[in-house]
Amino acid sequence: MTAPAQPRSDPQGADKAGTVIGALAHFAAHAPQRPAYIDHQATLSYAELYTSARRGAAWLMQQGVRPGDTVALPLDPSPPNARRALEFVYAIAHAGAVLLPLFPEVPLAARIELIGRFGAHWLLASGALPPTVSTRALDPRGFDPADNRLDAPAPARADRADGAFAYLFTSGTTGAAKVLLSTHAQLHDSARASARFLGIEADDRLLAPIPWPSTVSIRYLALAHAAGAAFVSAPLGDTRARLRDLLARFAVTRISASPWQVRRLLLSPAAGQPLPPLRSLRVIGAFISGEEIEAARANLTPNTYVGYGFNEIGVVTLLRPGQAGPAGFVGGLMPGVEARADGALGRPLPPEHVGDLGFRSPWMCTGYADNPAATRERFRDGWFYPGDAGSIDAAGNVTLRGRTQEVINYGGLKIWPEDIESVLKLHPDVLDAAVVGLPDPLAGEVPAAFLVPRVPLGGPLPEQLSQAALQSFCSARIDASRVPQVFVAVHEIPRNEAGKILRDALIAAYLRAGEAAGGASGSGST
Repeated sequence: MTAPAQPRSDPQGADKAGTVIGALAHFAAHAPQRPAYIDHQATLSYAELYTSARRGAAWLMQQGVRPGDTVALPLDPSPPNARRALEFVYAIAHAGAVLLPLFPEVPLAARIELIGRFGAHWLLASGALPPTVSTRALDPRGFDPADNRLDAPAPARADRADGAFAYLFTSGTTGAAKVLLSTHAQLHDSARASARFLGIEADDRLLAPIPWPSTVSIRYLALAHAAGAAFVSAPLGDTRARLRDLLARFAVTRISASPWQVRRLLLSPAAGQPLPPLRSLRVIGAFISGEEIEAARANLTPNTYVGYGFNEIGVVTLLRPGQAGPAGFVGGLMPGVEARADGALGRPLPPEHVGDLGFRSPWMCTGYADNPAATRERFRDGWFYPGDAGSIDAAGNVTLRGRTQEVINYGGLKIWPEDIESVLKLHPDVLDAAVVGLPDPLAGEVPAAFLVPRVPLGGPLPEQLSQAALQSFCSARIDASRVPQVFVAVHEIPRNEAGKILRDALIAAYLRAGEAAGGASGSGST
């Protein structure tokens, strides 16, 4: 099934840019003073950012960087260094080199492994390199974006639509993070199509769930700059009062947030004054219940949307205000995206049948770098399979059922964790919840619930959070066969930067606690 393409007029011609650098050059020429990047300390206009990119490319070429070379770029979140890193991202792209981003949370040993694994020709770093790093180093302090001598002669753009742009990392919620090698056209076309679908305009200011520099924010930068909008780099915050101040200070018009970020905002006190009006709050990254969506629309903004997508394609569906459906409903397909639900034999199922969801689009990536096994698993016959189960109706609307790798096989009964999590989050004494399948010699797996209580841990839990009380609470709302057999109180639910639950980490921690206790259940069991 596919949603038909819907051409939209673009008087500024950004649709014809073809690459991320093309879009940046376009808006630098047509709207030079418009802000492109904003943080707590400075604003970069489109003209300033493009000038820095062009001069940075000239400096890189003077140092010997050539089109096709891979350049490893360590990323520092401090504002001055973050802005300079952003300039180098675009400079590397302008020079036709390939970006290997080294994000702040990546430890030194993993950075060294990535540099070797992907054969980086250059490393932008000051100071002495570890002895195990043999790549050539460039000291970024040697580049001054204000040096107009780099304009003569101005370097020709070396970015090609089909040329490699950057190594992009997936979230890795079901294992080690996988790496995509995106072309210039794939990233730009995905961003431009998403901007049209989401209604992003040139006067918008976008706030990402995670500020720059982060894996998530690379796509949000491309999204903003494909439309000529501004990217705001600032932490979203976890209270409504902080969010209100942030939105007012930067005149933010659109924000995106994970369900966990939305929950924290809803749990915080009212801001005293209403939040500034938003054109959209888009909830992304993980399952969110219908009750939570309505709470966000009532307490944060009526313009709350739910988005579904992934790094391999980008935005796939959007649930808009006024649309309704069953639990897991994520709205209609983006124009240009096709979808199918496959049965056990890998054949497409009829509409509304639950199967293994597959998607494809003209701008999708087609495999993982240096990982043929993962490529064969996820990319099949021109389709990408994210590992989600769900259904598609005749109109192209998608309903998610859960992660195929996370379904719990409880003695032959298939249990979707999200079904139980949504029930547990209704409990007035539960802040957060995650459900996993623990290994069991008889049943194969048993459902176990990890809960974050509202009361501080350290003492006895209240009676309403006892195992018997929690099982009774669940039994009143779901079939008794799916009620968790184990309940564990924890300080927090581990999540990645996109807000997705790290279920393997929960299982591993529980099993380690059991081993330490001589085979007993985890130390937080209720």
